[in-house]
Amino acid sequence: MDALPYLLLGLPILALIIGGPILKSRLGRRASEAGDRAGKRFADKQLDAALGELGTTLVIHAAESRVREIVASAIAGKQREYVIRSDGAYGIRFVEPDDTVVRLHPVTEGTRMQVETFREYLGFPQTVQLWTDLRARVSSAAEDREVTVADGKPVGHVRGEPIDDRNARWVQDA
Repeated sequence: MDALPYLLLGLPILALIIGGPILKSRLGRRASEAGDRAGKRFADKQLDAALGELGTTLVIHAAESRVREIVASAIAGKQREYVIRSDGAYGIRFVEPDDTVVRLHPVTEGTRMQVETFREYLGFPQTVQLWTDLRARVSSAAEDREVTVADGKPVGHVRGEPIDDRNARWVQDA
């Protein structure tokens, strides 16, 4: 019997044995890089949406003292999530009572309620839904008192100094 057919059959098998792990690692690396890129794009879109929501402001057409009464009634019974701070601001708690700080600012139309600063956890702001809920609660409480509200001029936020290896405190863009 001739050895040539065995040699021709053995060479592709040998090539698969030697080249298989190399090919597998390269394909795995490419797939991992593609997954990382797709994950980053998704996270960036989610962050943009979160920043847009946290930048949304609410104008309550009333004096600040009246707005404080409205906000106090809106957060009544929700002391776990919302805190009235000693400096007059409001805290939204994810872990700490100052994870998100909301302030009231007088404007010509009344009083604007806006997020001044917020902290991210796990590399992402975690209080977006609580801020949306607070705005809805304040709007509802104002409506109950026959005070009108409107969306205010949006504000931007920039990432501040890192708190740890993954998280930072975002501050209002100047």
